[in-house]
Amino acid sequence: MKMRALGFAVLFTSCGIGLTPSNNANARISPQDQISTLAKIPELMRSYDVAGLAVTAVAGDEVVFSGGFGVTADGETYTSSSSCGLFSATKTIASLTYAGLARDGSIDLNAPLGEYLSTAPEAWQSIPFYRLLNHTSGITMVVNKDGFGALVSNPASSNRDVYQMVSEAPLDYQPGEYSRYRQSGYAIAEMVMEERLGESFDVLAARYVTGPAGMANTQHASARLDSEPAFLMSAGGFQTTADDMAKMFLNINNSVILTPGDWKAMLTDERYRFDDYSLGALIEERDGVLTVGHSGGGARANIRYAPDAKIGVMICTDERQNGGLAIQLARMLVHEIAFGEEPALPMMVALSGYRDMSAARVVAAYHSAAAEGDRYDLSGAEPLLNAIGYFYVAEERLDDAIEVFTLNSEAFPQSPNVHDSLGEALLMNGDREGALEQYRQVLTLAPDNENAAQMVARILEMND
Repeated sequence: MKMRALGFAVLFTSCGIGLTPSNNANARISPQDQISTLAKIPELMRSYDVAGLAVTAVAGDEVVFSGGFGVTADGETYTSSSSCGLFSATKTIASLTYAGLARDGSIDLNAPLGEYLSTAPEAWQSIPFYRLLNHTSGITMVVNKDGFGALVSNPASSNRDVYQMVSEAPLDYQPGEYSRYRQSGYAIAEMVMEERLGESFDVLAARYVTGPAGMANTQHASARLDSEPAFLMSAGGFQTTADDMAKMFLNINNSVILTPGDWKAMLTDERYRFDDYSLGALIEERDGVLTVGHSGGGARANIRYAPDAKIGVMICTDERQNGGLAIQLARMLVHEIAFGEEPALPMMVALSGYRDMSAARVVAAYHSAAAEGDRYDLSGAEPLLNAIGYFYVAEERLDDAIEVFTLNSEAFPQSPNVHDSLGEALLMNGDREGALEQYRQVLTLAPDNENAAQMVARILEMND
């Protein structure tokens, strides 16, 4: 596909002109140039049962869109200035901040922790600093520790407290062996910066990202609420607005924060990248367009930035149960802005009524949508079908769950997870032999799957 040139006129702006009835967006609309994805947002919100969201889209020097749709959790109209949580998508700000620190020589990403922490355990001494940021350090998780709840509820808690909690525990795995999501690494990285530079993460983020970009409404919750502890700030807890995120993207594109090429080079550096994860960023390539960014809060927030195309998109919503709309919508916007063509619809649009549908109707709707060529995006069908199956399990509709899980195993036979889900439902329904077959299939596809091995042993023991 040929990518659309970026020098088009501003299509939408956040100038506060009144609502447009057709899409409930508080932004000026130019119908001649209207991006089809934006017009479809109300339909997508209905399909995903989302009451409101904020949207930012930037291309080159232009704000394509900055505004809101629907209402917030408080019933207020979403606007371009509505505050919304980034949750773990805060790591995008962290990624830019640490990139700036590395550029200026304030941090050496490759230096071992032993050079930064005189009290570091022996097992930590040779771990490079960058492994804290791409989850490959092996340092144990903190959020599941018994005392972590007390830390979160204490405004005086610090990153040093997190360090004390995890430093006495053995490594979960050898550094560099895996990339496993661990917020503890971000707390330790913050602590290193605090003790090395004498400044907290929010101050550093203001120096390298939010300050240069003029993002006056983007800050950590602890800056507004005395009850919020000022720790683990780089891992989550920042709040922002659609307008502020537009400023961030523009100031990356204009090389004020960091040049797009430098950020991309750092994130795609094989030293720092582990599969699709790098330094505070998930790397994704779709249709030849590479994007970096992060989601958070159960996909309540999602940031995607294409450094080569200079396209930035941010979606956020208050809806905890959002079905991943922010992820799908960001992909659609990036695609349409990049290629100038209407993107495929998420499969959720075809299956949106599943709560009131029988499994047979879900299966029929799936096959009908899959047969419609490029109209629907099948890339997210597997997790969606799995979620529908577990919805039926929760509703004690096991026959429906099994039918949907069976569809998923037939549509995605190489996925260990779909066979695991089908095995679980079959076992709950008393079909030991069927469950055994599915768990054995999991082990065929993923021989190291411990859960499947345990379930095979358990079923064989039950059969004896």
